This record gives sequence, structure tokens and C-alpha cells, in this order.
Amino acid sequence: MVALDQLLDWCRHGNLDVRGVCEQTVLYVTVEPCVMCAAALRLMSILVCVNVSLVVYGCSNERFGGCGSVLDLSSAELPDTGTTFRCVPGHRAEEAVEMLKTFYKQENPNAPKPKTRKD
Repeated sequence: MVALDQLLDWCRHGNLDVRGVCEQTVLYVTVEPCVMCAAALRLMSILVCVNVSLVVYGCSNERFGGCGSVLDLSSAELPDTGTTFRCVPGHRAEEAVEMLKTFYKQENPNAPKPKTRKD
């Protein structure tokens, strides 16, 4: 969603028609959009009259994927939820997985201490 906000700002500052720009734009992301992000991509066509027609992603999101792994909101025929969009999965998938592994190896000093389960 950050990418879409940046695109809207870029169009606003450049006095560009966001619809025309989006028709020619492909959204590349590392991981399959989650259910909420996939729904937001569809709702963009209703809320701001912008259609994202193609999303290319690296690896699947087996827990929260909204483009086929858990739910397929990208192409499902759902009433009043905006325009569907096409997905291309698996683009540089191995590199995407490695990027995620590297990201999750980093420690967050602000993260709460994990609670241990008592059985």
C-alpha cells in the first residue's frame, strides 16, 4: 500500500492522470499480497478510480496470501468489491525467499520478549 500511496503522490505532484499511469504500471512485490492488501488493490478501482491490472510477486504467502495461496481475491467474482487483477507468481522466487530469511534474521530491539509456553 505504501507503493500505491507513493504513486498517488507522484501523480499529484507531477500533475499526471493517475488512471493513465496505472494502466501502464506493473506492481512488483517480494511476497504475494496478503488478503487485506489484495482486497485493497481491488477496492482502489472503486475508491480512487484506479485499476492495478497486474501484480508480479516472488514467493507465495502460505499463511495470509490473497492471490491464491489462502484466498484468491485477485480474480474471484465478488459483487461490489472492485476490479479483478492478474497475478504472476514466482518471479525470482528463490531470491525473494532469501530476502525474507535475511529480514527475519535481524533482531528488533523494540520487540517484546517472547513468552514461553507452560505445558
